Amino acid sequence: MENGDCRILETKEVRLLRFRRRMNMREDRGVTMVEFAIVIVPFFLLLFGTLELGFILWGTYDLENATYDAARLIRTGQLQSGTATPDQFRDRICNRASLLPNCTSKLRVDVRSYPTMSAMQSNPPLPLDGDGNLQDSYTWNTGGPASIVLVSAFYPWPLFNLTTSFTMSNMANGDRLLRTSVAFRNEPWEGN
Repeated sequence: MENGDCRILETKEVRLLRFRRRMNMREDRGVTMVEFAIVIVPFFLLLFGTLELGFILWGTYDLENATYDAARLIRTGQLQSGTATPDQFRDRICNRASLLPNCTSKLRVDVRSYPTMSAMQSNPPLPLDGDGNLQDSYTWNTGGPASIVLVSAFYPWPLFNLTTSFTMSNMANGDRLLRTSVAFRNEPWEGN
């Protein structure tokens, strides 16, 4: 009978150990899911923030190249010899900038002529009003031969990610203002 009692005790101990193992396994099952939920939210915020930052830099690069290309028409006098309007100049920039959505309705262009380079520093174009909103009226003065000209383009880039909207927004509506400027002296073409 003692052998049988040992066997019964052994079986009870084994059952107790099995029960404890099952309880430990059940307690650990949800831990992985909770840890994943805690880690995945910051991971996706950083991932999408990095992607959005890349698109912002790409959009800025695209705007800079398009503005530089269009400003060449002013520098060489080609724009002044025709009857080009500010809207046509803006459209030329937008046709070259492939990454800027709704470019023709959002892009603002300011073209100013200065007598000296130091005058340019004292009177730069201000794209935002006192409340942080994009202004609607800008200067359009392409200058004459050998004039100093500053071409500035402003584009409100919409921010979608929480990370970038809190850290990179510089407008009242939460957008990021992309800004580029090209300063040059017009070539001495034959004036009108």
